[in-house]
Amino acid sequence: MKIKHEDLFKYIILFIVFMLYSWGIGNLDAIRQGTEGFYLQIAKEMYEMKSFLVPQYNEMDHWSKPPLQFWMAHIGYLFAGGPGIFTSRLIIVLFSISTIFLISKKVSSLIRTPFLNIFIFILATVGMFKYSRIFMMEMPLTTLTTLASLYFYLYLKDEKYSLWIGSIFLALSILVKGPVSLVMATGGCGLFLIVDSYLNGINFIKFKKVFNWSFVGLLLGSVWFFICYLQYGNAFFDYFFLRENMGKFQARPYPMRHVFQGLLIFSLPWSLYLPTTISQFKDHFQEIKKDSFLLFSICNFLVFFLLWLVPSQRSHHYAMPSLIFFLIINYILLTSYALNSKRKSMIRLANITLSTLMVITSVAFACLLIFKEVNSSISLTIKVITTCVLLLIGSYYFLRSKKLLNKYLISFFIIGNVWNIFIPSFILPYVPEAVIKTIGNKQVGALVRKPYFIEEALERKVDWLNDQTIRQYIIENNHFYIVHRNTYEQLNLKKLTDVVTTWKVWKRGSKAKDISKALKNNDIAILKDTVYLLKNKPLK
Repeated sequence: MKIKHEDLFKYIILFIVFMLYSWGIGNLDAIRQGTEGFYLQIAKEMYEMKSFLVPQYNEMDHWSKPPLQFWMAHIGYLFAGGPGIFTSRLIIVLFSISTIFLISKKVSSLIRTPFLNIFIFILATVGMFKYSRIFMMEMPLTTLTTLASLYFYLYLKDEKYSLWIGSIFLALSILVKGPVSLVMATGGCGLFLIVDSYLNGINFIKFKKVFNWSFVGLLLGSVWFFICYLQYGNAFFDYFFLRENMGKFQARPYPMRHVFQGLLIFSLPWSLYLPTTISQFKDHFQEIKKDSFLLFSICNFLVFFLLWLVPSQRSHHYAMPSLIFFLIINYILLTSYALNSKRKSMIRLANITLSTLMVITSVAFACLLIFKEVNSSISLTIKVITTCVLLLIGSYYFLRSKKLLNKYLISFFIIGNVWNIFIPSFILPYVPEAVIKTIGNKQVGALVRKPYFIEEALERKVDWLNDQTIRQYIIENNHFYIVHRNTYEQLNLKKLTDVVTTWKVWKRGSKAKDISKALKNNDIAILKDTVYLLKNKPLK
């Protein structure tokens, strides 16, 4: 069978997408979210304790999240022969690419645009590169809920089997995050039906369809909840529904701007075109009212986004569930609706801005060569120079290229290189090789935020300690202990232990002013934290 040139090009692009998204995912010190270790630990303990039904954390029942994400990891563990960070992240990479592939297929047929254009447009964003490469719930929640809503739209159009497929995706999304997934999907689709009724008159058949779709999805997605309640009663109900979900409304409040910032950051570089998108919305308002799918995407984006402004505990990653619909809206308004001369000028300005940012980033990266830690390493020097050259070349061709796909691919390669290859080269290892050799086979206790990564580095179980237990643990055992400098000083561990060695890691939560000060003084020491390896003082 002869392969067409178009199909061959598509296969090559898909292979490159997989390679760039999966590059370095086994690296313990790659870019990650602070809470990734929590999810990895749950998946690992569930597998090792053969607890298929109930998530486990620190060898205790932990119903903070439904189990779908952990079940996905277990499939990988069965093939890999056991838990591991590479396998866990690879499952998320494969899941993210395949679901975005399916989303892009459906969107490309609905708006009659080339599949690769919308596929790369979605993938070439900071948010997709961040959350598709770490073992977190953001991508399963985002893509499954988006697919559930898309298939409901196809069900409205009477496409065969869409009710069951859409309901299954809705059920799966419920098994990622719980009832909030149902609220997101039914809220977005329900808002669309209200808007559609206002514009075109009430159609009770459509409202019946939304009930059928959501009811079947809820029924399927509730099986795990019913089983847990029947087996564990109020212990499960109080933990999951009251402590975890209702607790979000009683947690320490964070500003709403975090969610807005997250949307703009995670949709980069395409959020730079947002002024043009908003202008297009105003220019074509009457046409948009007749564009059913665009209205559907807008309604879903609004609910998917605004819903996450309600809890007190707002964070940047709360913007992720709405990201795909946000990108779809921008893509449609920028490519499917005519641009007047003023809007074309705005597009050109956005292109120039993006190209200029590539140049500025290149210059900023080149400044790293002034630090001894960088210029004394041949490999780091080569990576800095290579990345700077790629940014400059990408900037040039991004402006010169007339084809949208070429612009999307350039952005994809630039973000992928910077995020997956360049930045991880400068992340200090949490447990250096020299420390691993020093510890050898001796038991280790650790008082750190997430001991999972220490266990992975040492390839064995670590005893988890806290402020109340560490001193007694040291008195009763003759082990090694890993703590940060603040812990060492605040708990006055100097009286009980000797320092075997220390090493540096990057501080969490460094501010822009700290980075600016480090650059100004040509000294990055203020951006680093000290970790201690301790052992018991010898008996007198």
